[in-house]
Amino acid sequence: MKKIAAYGVHLFTASGAALGLWSLILIYDGFYQNALWVLVASAVVDSVDGALARLFQTKQHAAAIDGALMDNVIDFLTWTAAPLLWVYVTMQLPIWVLLICAIASAFGFSNARAKTDDYFFLGFPSYWNIVVFYLFVLNLPVIFASAILLIFAFTTFLPVKFVYPTRTPFLRPVTLFLGALFVLQFLALIYFFDESSPLLIYTSFLFPFYYFGLSFYLNIKTTETSV
Repeated sequence: MKKIAAYGVHLFTASGAALGLWSLILIYDGFYQNALWVLVASAVVDSVDGALARLFQTKQHAAAIDGALMDNVIDFLTWTAAPLLWVYVTMQLPIWVLLICAIASAFGFSNARAKTDDYFFLGFPSYWNIVVFYLFVLNLPVIFASAILLIFAFTTFLPVKFVYPTRTPFLRPVTLFLGALFVLQFLALIYFFDESSPLLIYTSFLFPFYYFGLSFYLNIKTTETSV
């Protein structure tokens, strides 16, 4: 029974691959808003499959499948390839910019230390879904949007720690609360899509500012402690 449950978790994780492919098909067919909803569904899978894997002990009862490797493969599809294609067709950004972002993410996902022992992401954790959608709703000029993408791509290679929202202990209740609020705002942005109000757009920046501010603070704190 434990083995069935463990393999069931792997199957649940693998469903993210189907969702990723579905999003690509929707983008190809021009259903850009629907593609985002499918990517939201894949993000839900990604957010809970790790906890399920630990709960049902997949490493012990379904060891033939490398769940972490599967998760990284699917994440590259749903958090990198699909959103970069999405922003290409919706904003016509230069292909070379998107290729650099894809290469950076490939290094990020294959980095053995991408998730640190003290529960941080090392380097930009390929949140391209969020980044590209904000570029879209803010209707940024191509040159500014491209610069932002390149900055994030460059950050992938830096030894900078980013908060792992569900696992970084410091201020985790606050992070989870603000993160939940952000999810609701982000869903509203997808619902209203290109008709999103400026108030909704700019108030939704509360969590991203908090997230990057907290990450920056903890990096400074870690540096001071190690000196």
